[in-house]
Amino acid sequence: MISFFRRIFSSKLGLFLTLCFVGLIAIAFATADVSSSGTFGGVTGSGTAAKVGDSKLTTAELSQSVNNAFRGEQRENTGLDLKTYINGGGFDDVLERLINSFAIADFGMKYGMTAGKRLVDGEIASIPAFQGADGQFSEENFRRAMQQQGLNETQLRDDFARNLLADQLLTAAGFGAAVPQKLVVPYASLLLESREGQIATIPSVAFIENVQPAKAAVEAFYAKNASRYTIPERRTIRYALFDKSRFNDKIKPTEKEIAGYYKLNKARYSASETRNLTQIIVPTEAAAKALVDKINAGTSIEQAARSVGLSAAEVGSINKADFIDSASQAVADAAFAAPSGAIAGPAQSALGWHIVKVKAIKQIPGRTLDQVRTEIVSELTRSKIDEAIADLTIRLEDEFADGASLDDIAKAEQLKVEETPALLANGQNPDDQNYKPIPEMQRILPTAFAVDEDSDPQIVEIIPGQQYAAIDVSNITEAAPPPLAKIEQLVTRDYMLDQGSKKAKTVADKIAKAVSNGTSLSKAVADAGVKLPRPERISSTRAELAQQSQKGQVPAPISLMFSMAQGTAKALAAPRDQGWFVVVLDKLNRGDASKRDDLLKATRTQFKQVIGNEYTSQFVNAMKADIGVERNEKALTALKNQLLGGN
Repeated sequence: MISFFRRIFSSKLGLFLTLCFVGLIAIAFATADVSSSGTFGGVTGSGTAAKVGDSKLTTAELSQSVNNAFRGEQRENTGLDLKTYINGGGFDDVLERLINSFAIADFGMKYGMTAGKRLVDGEIASIPAFQGADGQFSEENFRRAMQQQGLNETQLRDDFARNLLADQLLTAAGFGAAVPQKLVVPYASLLLESREGQIATIPSVAFIENVQPAKAAVEAFYAKNASRYTIPERRTIRYALFDKSRFNDKIKPTEKEIAGYYKLNKARYSASETRNLTQIIVPTEAAAKALVDKINAGTSIEQAARSVGLSAAEVGSINKADFIDSASQAVADAAFAAPSGAIAGPAQSALGWHIVKVKAIKQIPGRTLDQVRTEIVSELTRSKIDEAIADLTIRLEDEFADGASLDDIAKAEQLKVEETPALLANGQNPDDQNYKPIPEMQRILPTAFAVDEDSDPQIVEIIPGQQYAAIDVSNITEAAPPPLAKIEQLVTRDYMLDQGSKKAKTVADKIAKAVSNGTSLSKAVADAGVKLPRPERISSTRAELAQQSQKGQVPAPISLMFSMAQGTAKALAAPRDQGWFVVVLDKLNRGDASKRDDLLKATRTQFKQVIGNEYTSQFVNAMKADIGVERNEKALTALKNQLLGGN
């Protein structure tokens, strides 16, 4: 059902959140280090594509964003080329998304809203690419990812700040949208509607003559339909894999480092104590004292907590330092001064007043250097190897930037260079359907298809902190159709199907007209003058149509039947010149959802989302009107022509 209503309200609404919210993070990774200054003018790094309030969107920023968005689409649709993407609205969508993001941020700042540094830091730290093996933010990974993507930290932070402002502003805009019952019932009833009809198939092969077509005709057909056979851009990639195992037998900590590590972490190896604790936190000291009295009178801490509508929290086994961090110094002092089985407190923290029960105490004896030597050696070795692989990747990137080739690096580091055949962006080899790329290629391809032909070799992280690839694009084969001689058999077949499809259309139109004039479909097919398959009866409901639509499995004739008037017939082309269908709608059974609370509720929820999106869309339009948006149409036209390969 959701898919059904999304189709009804597609246009701008279905894409709105992508354009104005989710896309902001992608923009942070799509834009390279470009200047945001400049005046209206030509297509240069300092040219201004649009002024949005007090901000300027540069042509370089827009160009990079369009190219990055195109690469992302191309990975999903390998047959897509930049010209088709731009002519299909990709350029305008990216421009609108960028203008929206700038407008939201300028509007928020104009009226006193901010996204502070700590908030931005938190968002950045949550990005998996910036995290280490322990799941925590890694400055090293952050810098490496920034360098690999060619990102400027200031601009990255600005993009995150705009995203956070959008979150604050847009969430409220569509909240609480109301939907009248009179609007909900008719649309909910549509899902109960069913239709019955017939389909006649008029295949192209029924009209193909068993005669080899003229070569000139095939050549003309190929020239006219070359885009059907165009092979997308392919790239030949040279790569050398390496990982941190190369340091396993080369890096060992010294005795001085081992002793220093032990001394630095003396507290960790000294005698210590952990306690198994359970606690209750209440807002006032008086309430805490009352609960302590109740517990001391014989009530368990769990029962005491339940008596005031709370629950006792199991802290578990914890040392004093960690308990100080999670509670406070006063609470930890009280808990670690009480004997096993006793109640400590009340003591105060920022959360309130704590009552703590000491369930058990465990004494951990200290360990000597000899006792922990193996453990320290393992930790130091792991740390030094991690540092060595990080230093190696940074050094290789610097050497590539200074002009070193992949072969130079491979020779110096004793790496084996491999080369792929010319691959599509998804890793397929159009010349060998059985070709299977190495698993690492999944991480290599996005970078290989993002760099320019004359770019330096790149370091690609395969497994964060563990495995890497040094890559170079040795050849780029532009998107183009293959020579006719190579696919002549395929083109000849398609030409013959095209000719047969034209004849099939004439027959389909004749059958549809006859049915519309009162002739039965079976008689109209029999009178067509050519042997055709018998018509089939079909029936379906809109609910089934919606379910199939979510899976992308709706046959075109079924979709057509749900857009026709009862008693009518229509002709429909089959894909790839396979023929034509004649669809007849015999009966339409309307539904009534007035007593189906489940459908009414689901439909109302969907409408709230759609209407909320519309409110949000109108709010963004109002923000743009408030701060002002001025597009440099001359620069935009020039940039679009440049991307399309024009002057």
